[in-house]
Amino acid sequence: MLQYISPDGEEGFPGELTTQILFRLNDNNELSYEFKATTTKPTAVNLTHHSYFNLNNGEGDIQNHYLKINAGNYLEQDANYCTTGNILSVENTRNDFRNYNQTGNIEDPEKGIDISFPLDNPSLDKVAAEAYCDEQDIKLQVFTTEPLVHLYNAVGSPVITGKNGTQYKPFSGFCYETQKHPNAIRVAGFPDTILRPGDQYYTKTVYRIASK
Repeated sequence: MLQYISPDGEEGFPGELTTQILFRLNDNNELSYEFKATTTKPTAVNLTHHSYFNLNNGEGDIQNHYLKINAGNYLEQDANYCTTGNILSVENTRNDFRNYNQTGNIEDPEKGIDISFPLDNPSLDKVAAEAYCDEQDIKLQVFTTEPLVHLYNAVGSPVITGKNGTQYKPFSGFCYETQKHPNAIRVAGFPDTILRPGDQYYTKTVYRIASK
């Protein structure tokens, strides 16, 4: 378990926020994390874990990966990638991941993929998102208590040297970030992201590796 205490006023946010994240790895090939948080004053809280996945042993790029998200809509963004409040259908767009969509078909060196998808039926008992690649006989499944999955295919990532000298760069991995709707504090109808004294913030996400 990791903990961070953000003092009242840090980065302009009111209240002393105590945040914990607990990681678990079990015998069912599941890695899960749970966020907990409490505050001394009402404050905005919307936490996520920015994990990168490359299902081909971390090698190469993700153009041979196939992604699926159980969402019929996505959130419109402005030029600064801030959600506007408009909820758009994925029908006939490059953001349609209701069936497996190969990342090599959607990557755009200028734009990439950095989009939020409100889930149709968010639940820890239902698959929120999936992915697999051609080279390996495994599949990633995501389960979450959160109402949204944000997909990012690392279009803006810097070149980083990792284990055994492997170089990671744009499109070397992708993220399934589970969270509440971005910019919810300014959009009526989006989930409430204000944590109040006496309440506890809690979310859970599970990454499961299964056979393809």
